[in-house]
Parts: sequence; structure tokens; C-alpha cells
Amino acid sequence: MTTDVVHEHYRRLAQSYDDLLSYSGDFVRCLSKKIVEKLRLRPDDVFVDVGGGTGMYTADILEQVPLRHPVTLVDPFAEMLAKAPPELPVRRVCMDALTFSAQPGHYDKVLMKESVHHVQDRPALFGNLHRRLNPGGILLLVHIPPVIDYPLFEAALERSKTWHADPDQLARQLEAAGFTVERDALDYRHVIDKEAYFRMVRHRYMSLLSSFSDEELAVGLQEMAERYADRDMLEFNDHFDYLTASKR
Repeated sequence: MTTDVVHEHYRRLAQSYDDLLSYSGDFVRCLSKKIVEKLRLRPDDVFVDVGGGTGMYTADILEQVPLRHPVTLVDPFAEMLAKAPPELPVRRVCMDALTFSAQPGHYDKVLMKESVHHVQDRPALFGNLHRRLNPGGILLLVHIPPVIDYPLFEAALERSKTWHADPDQLARQLEAAGFTVERDALDYRHVIDKEAYFRMVRHRYMSLLSSFSDEELAVGLQEMAERYADRDMLEFNDHFDYLTASKR
């Protein structure tokens, strides 16, 4: 992936990010409930959401766990942070993950949901976070795997294999940084109106799709239209790897 593509993607998508990515309240709660479980979040924890964007998942987590300390919401794009609800009790930090991880400070729990694949130097990131976490602290990575089961066009499915992070490699890198790693997963079954999903693709709801030109995307959408011509609704599995990295 290229940095320019990712930057343009999130700056462009900021205004409609939550509408395009939330799918439904049930979907967000399903993922965030497991996040709370894996992080073993407690009210006294100092919690950081790295790559948290608009704070969509932080907001849902706070409905489940009344954290006493303001959440640190980190994202490299001011446009995304600006869309976080003003009443959300967060400290907004406009910074990329690697730079933030090198800043002074200590915390108990760190979430990176679907953002770790954007970090080029992951060994450095994990090493920094291991040093910043308090003893017993947890870094949780939640991400989709390289092979996805989405109703996308073939070129997008193929490019995903090199766009998203390999969970086996992530586990090795985390262990090399000193973490103890536990692996789990969650599968969510989407049933979505075909035209609604096509609109999401047209708006490049995944950063992966921003790597295609307008012409390539149009060809891909035509391929999808032909493949799913006999359907009004699309059903597919969304698979998320949960890598819980604990510091002893």
C-alpha cells in the first residue's frame, strides 16, 4: 500500500465514515463487546484507542465500561478526529501510531482496530507499546485477514492478500517485542441491501478500494453488477482476528 493512497482515503471519507462503516448498531456492539472482553477493561484503566478515527468504537465501549480516565483517541487525520462527538470524553491526539508510541506516557490497555496494517515498521511500534504499557497491560489488535469473503470484484479480493496484515506474522512480531499472544476470532454474518453495498464500494469504504483508479473501480462495479444481477440482498461473512498481546 502507498502512504498517499491511505492519506487521501481517510481525508476524503471522514465526512461519511461512520455511515459507511458501521453497517448496524448490532454489528458495532458485537465487535466492541468482544473488545471489552479481550482487553479485560476495568473502570480504572488508562485506555488508548490508536487509529480510532471518529471514535465510533470508543463511544460504544464507553457505554459498556464507565472508564474514569478520559480515553486517548489517536489518529493521524484531523478530519477523522473532528467527527468524534463533542460530548465524547476523549483526549484527541492527531498523530500516527508509530510517532505516538514513542511519546512519553504509560497506559494499561491499547486497542488497534483495523489500523495495524497501515503501519510500515510494526516491530518498532510493538516494541514502543510494550515499553509504554504498565505491567499486566494489554495491546489488542482487531483486524480482517488478507483473504476476505466479501462480495467484491476479483481484483479487489486479490489485492487484499497483500494489503492486509498476515496474522501469523503479527503474532511473531508481537512475541519478538516481548508480548504473550493469544489468538481468537469473530465471524459476523452480514445481510445487506445490494444497492447499499454497491454505494459503499462506490464511495471506497475500505482503504483497499482507494488503491483503484476511477476507471478500475467502475469496471469492478460492473463485474459485481453482473455477478449479483439476480439478487436484491447480499449475504457474506466478516471475519475478524483478535490478537491479545499481554505484557507480564
